[in-house]
Amino acid sequence: MCLDRVDLVVRITRVLYDKSFDHGLQHVNRVLRWAKRITNHENLKVNKDVLIITVFLHDLGRLVGEPHAYYSKVIAEYMLEELNCPSSLKQEVIDAISAHSFSYAVARGISPKSDLGRVLSDADKLDALGVVGFLRVFLYGEREQRDLEYSIRHFHEKIFNLKHLLYYEYSKRVAEKLTDRTMKLLEILMRELSVKHIGG
Repeated sequence: MCLDRVDLVVRITRVLYDKSFDHGLQHVNRVLRWAKRITNHENLKVNKDVLIITVFLHDLGRLVGEPHAYYSKVIAEYMLEELNCPSSLKQEVIDAISAHSFSYAVARGISPKSDLGRVLSDADKLDALGVVGFLRVFLYGEREQRDLEYSIRHFHEKIFNLKHLLYYEYSKRVAEKLTDRTMKLLEILMRELSVKHIGG
């Protein structure tokens, strides 16, 4: 059974991910913490080892490029095949990874098919909110050489809408608080960027 190789999956992916705050290993660890909180609060019967494998594989496709959900799915499929995972488990993990990305899921008209997929989707989106999410937008924007206006628009076009795309009540409650926090941070930033609002 491939679930006795969870440690191997974690060790391999830890080496492959970079150490970046926005989409690297730090992001993966935070998503796993959110995923565990969701499953606990919602009393979901999601296998802990399958959850760990899925979270650690979900963003590996960023090493290749976009759409990262597609490439993550391809990498996961090969790795799970090498570990001799049952086809049903492999398909559940692949489906979850395919549906976790907001832009990829919308473009393909897909949604999570299981609690595993819904938990990953919610956990990934919660990490895009609050102070953490606020920092991630600008760190990623700098790396991609996006201008400030682009990053600010990104909050209005995507980040502030994430709370409407969550599946579980716990996720929705947390997202409301984190979204409010993100909005306040953006308001403060906008005031500081506007010279007429600064007393100097």
